[in-house]
Amino acid sequence: MYHAGAFSFEIRAWDIGPEDTQEIADHFDLQKAKIRKSIKAHKGISVYRDGLLALPKSDDARDWLGLDLRRVSKVGTRLSTSQIVGYVSISASENPELTDTSNREGLAYCLEVSEFQEILKSIINMMENERDIDRSKIDRAKPIEDLFSDLDASKFVDQTSEMIKDGADVNDLLPVIKSYSANLGLAKKIIQERFTYYSRLATIGTVAQMIVHEIRNRATSVGAFLDLLKLRLGPFKDDVLQKYTRACDAIESLEKISDTFLPLASRSFRKRKNNSILEERINACLDMQHGEITRKKILCNVPDSKTRVAVDAGELDAIILNLISNATYWLGQVSYKRIISFTINYIPNKPRVRLTVNNNGPEIEEEDIEKIFWPGVTRKPGGIGMGLTVVSELVAEYEGKLGLKNSENGKGVSFFFDIPYLQN
Repeated sequence: MYHAGAFSFEIRAWDIGPEDTQEIADHFDLQKAKIRKSIKAHKGISVYRDGLLALPKSDDARDWLGLDLRRVSKVGTRLSTSQIVGYVSISASENPELTDTSNREGLAYCLEVSEFQEILKSIINMMENERDIDRSKIDRAKPIEDLFSDLDASKFVDQTSEMIKDGADVNDLLPVIKSYSANLGLAKKIIQERFTYYSRLATIGTVAQMIVHEIRNRATSVGAFLDLLKLRLGPFKDDVLQKYTRACDAIESLEKISDTFLPLASRSFRKRKNNSILEERINACLDMQHGEITRKKILCNVPDSKTRVAVDAGELDAIILNLISNATYWLGQVSYKRIISFTINYIPNKPRVRLTVNNNGPEIEEEDIEKIFWPGVTRKPGGIGMGLTVVSELVAEYEGKLGLKNSENGKGVSFFFDIPYLQN
């Protein structure tokens, strides 16, 4: 049971580096140094009792809640007193046990004061968690080369130099230093995660090339033999026809396995040939998924045009095939008419085209939209969660971006990416 009584509060927090305060400076037409000085002048959490200031009574008591001491246990992600401006309103009638110490530098310890302080710390902790989630979303969505930029100290040096020039003291610089340290730690963690997946992917890719080669060679030979049997000895009686059909189904099953490994096998270390016809690659990838598309009665719409793009055919296949494979899987979850549509648009004033792959299957849950491109995230049973990560990295190698959008009518989702085209 809570004993301290009701109170109201408003607490706001800022990152106070030069880049962080630039947005406020631009919006209100203020100098960044003035913004930091204002935050510094009102920093910490102030407690008012019946409209009169109860805490803090001096600058030395601004951290009466112990936030800066608490930061030691979780360097970088904790908010410090210098990053917070908060106001808490209490009253003698609602909070009679929240009384001052004899030196008026804090609250006299009792059960109610302890509960009051823990609630305030919990509120700060919730704000810290939200900030960590936002930072994680931003950083995890970065292409791998952008993550290495977080290891560069030049921006940190520029930030601290500018703050010192504006008259910042050590207490002002400390949050920036610790924030930089936290960003380094987060970048290191994400890079380690990425490379763990990529090292696995490299091994899988080598094995995948062998699997695709061996399956296709044997499937082609056996398939040709079955066709010859049908030509020479057909039509078959019921018992023979049943066995013949099973053999054909087995070949089709092997080809599906081969198609599953194809996106991983397509990324060899050969020299790229950045010259492909986009529509041809789309049709080739649809042919690879022909059995699944036919079985699920999916209508596929491909533009009747020829768009020559500066992308390696193998890498383009890996991108498109993954998006088609995702679409065919999720279209299997609906009972209405199934459609996959491809749209190609030229981007104005840029030598690039955007390919949109739309399917009218289930929408992607709002909570999954941000993290669907993260390594290891998948809703497919038995999936490894690397498909869209690989696609995103492949597109990024051509200075493009992969994105998605749910349809406005509540049915379907579109994946889109941009790549360079070859001008005549």
